[in-house]
Amino acid sequence: MYQDVNPGSILTRAHAPEVAVLMAHFERLAGGPAGAPHEELTRLAMEAAGHDLMLLSPTESGDYRYDSCGRTLPRTTGRDRTGGYVTDLQSDVAEFTIRCYDRAMAEGVATYTVHRTIRTARVGIFERLILPTTDAEGGRHLIVFCRQMSFREEFLMLLMETSPFGIVAVEARRDDAGALTGLAVLSANQRVSALCGSDAQIRLSGDVREFLPFLAGDEIWSRLRFAVELLRPDQFEVEFVAGDRPVWLQVSLALLGDGLVITLSDISALMRANRSLEQRAATLALEVGIERATRRALSEEIGQREQRELELRRLAETDPLTALLNRRSFAEKAEAALGGDRPAGQLISLLIVDLDHFKRINDKHGHPAGDAVIRAFADLLLGVFKRPNSLVGRFGGEEFAILVLGDSADALRKARRLQKALAARALPVSETLALAVTASCGIATHRSGETLAVLTARADEALYRAKKEGRNRIALAEAEAVAVAA
Repeated sequence: MYQDVNPGSILTRAHAPEVAVLMAHFERLAGGPAGAPHEELTRLAMEAAGHDLMLLSPTESGDYRYDSCGRTLPRTTGRDRTGGYVTDLQSDVAEFTIRCYDRAMAEGVATYTVHRTIRTARVGIFERLILPTTDAEGGRHLIVFCRQMSFREEFLMLLMETSPFGIVAVEARRDDAGALTGLAVLSANQRVSALCGSDAQIRLSGDVREFLPFLAGDEIWSRLRFAVELLRPDQFEVEFVAGDRPVWLQVSLALLGDGLVITLSDISALMRANRSLEQRAATLALEVGIERATRRALSEEIGQREQRELELRRLAETDPLTALLNRRSFAEKAEAALGGDRPAGQLISLLIVDLDHFKRINDKHGHPAGDAVIRAFADLLLGVFKRPNSLVGRFGGEEFAILVLGDSADALRKARRLQKALAARALPVSETLALAVTASCGIATHRSGETLAVLTARADEALYRAKKEGRNRIALAEAEAVAVAA
């Protein structure tokens, strides 16, 4: 969660104009650690920004109780917190909020904060002005101005209307049981009509499948429904006929509340160019040897095809999420390394590494966050186990395999380097979120004549011992000792 606390330079940082009015009242009335007189400042604050105000009182347990809550925040968050407590909030938000409130109460000064709450599919950014007060009987209170920050509507409209892409915002329509029955158009730019070859006016609140018939097919509608229900962005291509010409569109789905932003990109020229290239390649194959220019063009086509084949071969050998070797490719290369010629006395060791408690990351932050952790961990592996002396692959899920030159002691040193790197930093999930993770590791050194399957089984058994001993550990197949991460 992004957090920013600032008791100074408030007027230069605040976005809402009401902040300046409230600050003027507070500075005029406040005096020392007691803050401002509660009754008088409450009256003035309600006149200036009553809809965005929360009145709170501290409790003996160190919490804060919401005495009242303006109507803007319940409309924004979907919940009226009057009578509730700060500890009812999301844990990281509650901890940050109580820390800010305690500081304002202790110092008797106005405090401005900005915090960003991150959930699986939505981001909310809020600014708050915290004003400590004392009532006539000596009771302490807080007057808090809170408003969600947003971009200007004109800026968003300018982006939509100048975009080379068609943009449609839709909202879910549901029956009494909550089942999705349709997607109503909230907004769309004129580029949508141009892309679809239609001069018809966009009918707001109408079903998007009526406005964009190519989205009405069962398969496409299923993808739209899954994106909304599973909170999962998607991208696919559609083909249809507008007038007398074929049109290809790339459709991207992004989450927007209980709905979607649908972005349409015209890829017709690219598709026609690809088909033209295919036809040209066939023609050049027939005319090869007739003239030099034709041979040169065919050579270019062959070169492009070879590049595509190399790319396909690379994709077949690598894991699509991490770009590491996939399990099959890792096994082929590892078997070749184990059976190849090596200098006398040169040993090879296998490390099986598994991220600890990975399911908790998916359950708490969502599968996109889990994928981001997997990618970041793969990058870390490549930094610790450098080529050409190492093979690094993903066996699947959160399990990875590394084949390195050296005995168990060499492999153990590198495994410790990996755990030290994990302990030193959190793995980035997004621009505003990073997660601290740990990993367990099993190590086995290849024995003469031993197959890869047996070597892998011994390393897996060592990994099982490391996890059984408490995780965040390294276990050696050749010994019962388990190395605890530093």
